[in-house]
Amino acid sequence: MGWKTSGGGIADRLDHVSIATWKIAAMVPLIRDVLGARYLMGATEAAQGFRWAQFQFPGGGIIELLEPVGSDGFLRDFLKTRREGLHHVTLRVRDIEARMRELEDLGWRPVKPNFENPAWKEVFLHPRETHGVLIQLAESELPYAREIEYYQQLDLEELMASS
Repeated sequence: MGWKTSGGGIADRLDHVSIATWKIAAMVPLIRDVLGARYLMGATEAAQGFRWAQFQFPGGGIIELLEPVGSDGFLRDFLKTRREGLHHVTLRVRDIEARMRELEDLGWRPVKPNFENPAWKEVFLHPRETHGVLIQLAESELPYAREIEYYQQLDLEELMASS
């Protein structure tokens, strides 16, 4: 599967790296206090069975922590079988539907496309095809500052108390 796309590839930038954990609160001292990241945003996606929080490092790198909520869901299943650790890497793209078609034309098989929410459209490349790493391609129609505002559903204290 060779890359022959205009501009050198389909991704515009690395957005974040996600780590699955049983308790976000247990990782905050490491991420914030030891490594120096500041809390950026977070939300609970109860219907999908998880909560997330993003922390930004000086210079812009972002780590996202994922924690299961409720009694079932993809993240709980992931943690039971794979344990805590890297869950996925997210790359930002423009025109995600066109990028998905481009991937398909190149022989890749994107999975779980979800383009319904203009604030967060996504599709994945399965770890079977990507050397064991789940890759998420994402697009938002919101400018980044508005996106942070949109997802600022939990403050850090609430997040720590609910974990």
